[in-house]
Amino acid sequence: MRITAKKLKIAGACKGDVKAFEKRWPDGCNVTRENCRIAFRTLKMDVEWAAENLLSGGCQSVIDAGANACKKCRTYHVCDFPPYCKFDEARIEAFYQLAKG
Repeated sequence: MRITAKKLKIAGACKGDVKAFEKRWPDGCNVTRENCRIAFRTLKMDVEWAAENLLSGGCQSVIDAGANACKKCRTYHVCDFPPYCKFDEARIEAFYQLAKG
C-alpha cells in the first residue's frame, strides 16, 4: 500500500498531519514497519484515525491489538516500558499487517 499527502487530504487528515507527512515523504511512501513507526511515533500521527480512514475495516483491529498487548495501557493508556509500550507497538504492527494485506 502506498500513501501520499494527496491521499491523506482526500481522507480528511488534519492540515498539520498532511504537512508533516509531506515534509518527511514528499513523493509519498510505501507502508513498511519502519515507515509506520516514523508516522505514528515520530510524526505523532493517529494510528486509529489512519486505520479508520485509510484501511477498510481496520480501526477495531488496531484498537483490539493495543488493548490485548498491555493490561496497564488498556486501562490508563500510559506505560513505563521504555522507549515505547506494548500498546503502541501492537497498534502499529496491526496497522502494518492490515495495510500490507
